[in-house]
Amino acid sequence: MSSPSLLTRVLNKRQHIQDHASATNVVYHWGYASRVVPCTNDVGSCEYLDGVYWMHDVSMLYTFIMWAVIAALIAIFVFIRVIAPSARKRSLATKSSEEQVEGGESAFYRAWRGTQASLRRRLLPEGLVKVFGRVTRLQILTLAIISGYLLIFS
Repeated sequence: MSSPSLLTRVLNKRQHIQDHASATNVVYHWGYASRVVPCTNDVGSCEYLDGVYWMHDVSMLYTFIMWAVIAALIAIFVFIRVIAPSARKRSLATKSSEEQVEGGESAFYRAWRGTQASLRRRLLPEGLVKVFGRVTRLQILTLAIISGYLLIFS
């Protein structure tokens, strides 16, 4: 008769802080092991379990918030790309100057192009050269936004 392997002996002796076999009330946590409530172990084990499950719940909440912010930014970008006006196609047919319509572009298109030009003029020059070196103001703004996001959610 062979003796049980070391792994089998370790698995049979393994102790758990929570006793799921005799549990009457189990609280499920998304993406994590279920918790037996109320805790019937010593005070130290119960405090440890409180800390572990609280930190799991908080980290899952912040993960969901982070993905919601990313999804919102992508949705805003797509929305702006969809509503962005495009230039009218001008007729290539040769007409006399009296027959051609002198309308130009829509006011919305001109405002959109003016806004883009203003943003480029303000954000593309280098800024804070002594601190950051040769970086644009847009890159500094991006760094500030990411730093603010991390400050809020950390």
